[in-house]
Amino acid sequence: MTQTTSPTLAPLHVAQADGIVFATLNRPARRNALTDDLVAALDAECERVAADDGVRAFVLRGAGGVFCAGGDFGGFKAMMREPAPAGEIDPIAASNRRFGALLDKLAALPMPTLAVIEGAAMGGGCGLAAACDRVLMADDAHLSMPETSLGLPPAQIAPFIVARAGAVRGRWLMLTGRRLSAADALHAGLVDETASADGIDPLLRSELARVLACEPAALRATKRIVADALRRERGAVLDAAADEFAAALRSGAAVEGLAALTDKRAPYWASDAPTLPEMP
Repeated sequence: MTQTTSPTLAPLHVAQADGIVFATLNRPARRNALTDDLVAALDAECERVAADDGVRAFVLRGAGGVFCAGGDFGGFKAMMREPAPAGEIDPIAASNRRFGALLDKLAALPMPTLAVIEGAAMGGGCGLAAACDRVLMADDAHLSMPETSLGLPPAQIAPFIVARAGAVRGRWLMLTGRRLSAADALHAGLVDETASADGIDPLLRSELARVLACEPAALRATKRIVADALRRERGAVLDAAADEFAAALRSGAAVEGLAALTDKRAPYWASDAPTLPEMP
């Protein structure tokens, strides 16, 4: 197993092992509340892994037993004290939009992405989870989008919540800011699977084992096809998908996959579930 890590005191702790990137929001004293620095660090990490064909999966979680408490209110209060500049983009709007750009990058990562919710996910933390392909949640955790109760709209997270939970259900959850248990979040479609606090790491390893059983280029092609299906005319999607299929079938990976099926063995890309890195 090869492993690289970032400094433990960084706002985002990153460990990489066996082709899996583990990105941990690392402000436990502030319940991993989002600051401009943390958003910038996660944005940069998304850009890095998007360009690395060796990354097979991306895992996002929070240090200190909490996923993310949403935006840092200390930062909000500091911005509120400054008047909006005349004739210029409001720095509050710019900061908010940078978070939306991060969510876009996270949702567009070419490899499978998983979020692990422990403790709580609130506001922007719900947006981060909703931007991932798979969301796992400890059954003693909760989530909520309390923005409207604070006099704010859930601005940047709204499209991602709607994409996950649907327009009607997602809208009502955001309008009311209702606190959801893990069971409620699962029913609402915001979470895909739950486990006990002790079972969340074994569940994550099980999900990663499924990813590692699949050929990396085929996974990336699948994500491209699904992304196309959400934004392009169906015929164009099917045309592009046919090209993806032909390229894959003519590749060495497909030769290996079919041979492994015939020989009743694992293909060369399959590997065991990784040992999870220690949390910062």
